[in-house]
Amino acid sequence: MNTLTKTLEKILSIKDERECAKSFEKFCRDNQEHLPLPGENKLFDRAMWMASEFRALSKKDEEILKRVTGKLLGEVQVAKSLPVSLKVKDLVGATKEAAIATWQDMLAAMSWQQMVPAGAMRGVGTQLVSLGTFQKQIEDATVQVNLGWLVDKDQLRVLLQAKGKEEEALKDVEIRITESERGVVFSRKTNEDGSVVAPSVPVGPGQYQIQVIWMDKVVETPFFRV
Repeated sequence: MNTLTKTLEKILSIKDERECAKSFEKFCRDNQEHLPLPGENKLFDRAMWMASEFRALSKKDEEILKRVTGKLLGEVQVAKSLPVSLKVKDLVGATKEAAIATWQDMLAAMSWQQMVPAGAMRGVGTQLVSLGTFQKQIEDATVQVNLGWLVDKDQLRVLLQAKGKEEEALKDVEIRITESERGVVFSRKTNEDGSVVAPSVPVGPGQYQIQVIWMDKVVETPFFRV
């Protein structure tokens, strides 16, 4: 990391800002396996911010940059300034395909891998709007989340599976469901099988997010509105 820091210092010392941005792009390509996460290295965050002024970013990079610059500027999320979210109802009917694409882009921007796509289906007596199954690495752990909304019952169905690097079940991985105004509305830790099964979490109208906590690490899903 010391070597990367020294290289970043040299890049940021380049007075021509366009050349500085090009040098940073090359730095990212050459060190893609060792780059810090957003918020971990202030020099890297400054370089990302500077490069964004002169280079076109992908949609995924724009989402990452938005989170990084929010930290740099000390922005605080407040309930009246709600972040971008998916309206779960858009996954039903004519808006379905666009909503699925939006949700997949949101997951990708936060480094989640979609394993099973979102969609809507009707079971016996109720309709399930599924946000699919998606997974993410937390250090040596892999967490997989299956998320759905039971429309007629105003309930969330959440399934979590957590495994270690040897595919062993991980106990005590916590999953939380938070609502933007009310805070945590559900919390549970994985059992001996490394799983949480919550088929009927009551929810009302609002904006929600899933958080997964393991050791001292926290990962979050995009926001979704029911």
